[in-house]
Amino acid sequence: MTASRDERQASQLAEWLPAKTVLLCEPNIETLFGILETNSANFLSPFSLKQAQAEHRAFRRALEAAGVQVMDVREALMGNGDASIARLRAWAVKCVRYEMDAALSPDDCDLLRENLWRTIETLDPATLTDLVLLRPTLRISYNENALDPTSRFRSRYEVNPANNLFYMRDPLMTTAAGCVIGRLRLDVRRIENDIVSHALEQLGIAPVYRVQPPGFLEGGDFIPCGDFVLQGQGLLSNADGVGQCLDHRVYGFVEVGVVRDPRAQMDEMHLDTFFAVFDRDLCALCDDRLGDQQPIVDVYAPDGAPDQFTYKKVRTVGFLAYLEEKGMHVLTLSKKEQENYAPNGLLLGPRDFLGVSRAGPDYERRLNERGVKTRFLGFDALTCGYGGPHCMSQVIRRG
Repeated sequence: MTASRDERQASQLAEWLPAKTVLLCEPNIETLFGILETNSANFLSPFSLKQAQAEHRAFRRALEAAGVQVMDVREALMGNGDASIARLRAWAVKCVRYEMDAALSPDDCDLLRENLWRTIETLDPATLTDLVLLRPTLRISYNENALDPTSRFRSRYEVNPANNLFYMRDPLMTTAAGCVIGRLRLDVRRIENDIVSHALEQLGIAPVYRVQPPGFLEGGDFIPCGDFVLQGQGLLSNADGVGQCLDHRVYGFVEVGVVRDPRAQMDEMHLDTFFAVFDRDLCALCDDRLGDQQPIVDVYAPDGAPDQFTYKKVRTVGFLAYLEEKGMHVLTLSKKEQENYAPNGLLLGPRDFLGVSRAGPDYERRLNERGVKTRFLGFDALTCGYGGPHCMSQVIRRG
């Protein structure tokens, strides 16, 4: 927590600063298993994996064309050099689970474990990464119909894949102080916290904190705004998770507005699903948050010196009043636009917004009238997983 900014490789002071480095995860074989049974994977509906990959690649190309350095989490996990490969092998072997039938002899159990290590040492980095994301279980017994040693055992296979990993926003957040590993609320997604922790280690980035039980914290609830930050608290980020982050000073020496969501429903699960920032003086809010569903903001101010302080709660205020206080002009968007992921685009720089084409031409026109440069892309398959380009990206460096 005492490292200087020059020593940190991850820092995000404000949402509107130019995006420099972005972490993505192209959906792949691990996502297919979620598509096969969407009600187990927190997906809205089935979608074409091939189309989702094409949309994701177009998204990556648009970022790179804008001068953003993009890294896929698979690339990060593979690392570079012998030490990276050794770490990847160690993670991969832990992700493969052998369940031995009780009839197997101790010697045969040892043989199978040795064979697993031999296999792991043989596999290439890309395949090792697949193991980390698929987490297979093999249930091994004797094969009564064996003809030779190569068919001596029978294995039944099961996978426990990281279906949602292409939503890179949620497992972590990047503050002015660095990366914070959160703790995902849905148990089907919680392995993602470990995966992004491994990826950061391969990149040489040490997280400033990792949220512990019973806390929950998800990256979609965090928006940095320069001398203050907005930290959502509601359905998927709870008071304990937010409290841990305050206690460990992960936001840096800035004011923290904890945005308490009274609605707390999955259709607006995170702050970034109903609210967006375009510049230091411009934001957008879904119109269903203008009445009795308006969030309340608990304001915490840093007390002490930049290298030694605590956050102290100083007041509570309505969300709209807080934004107005900060000089933010609030555009409104309709519930239909919200359902079409209008606020969930990625800001590449001040008033430079990469959004979802299905949000509609009227929304794009209103942004353009406010001086926002827009690049709207098709995300028809990817959004079936329940999120837009903001959810699909983790900006680990802005400035």
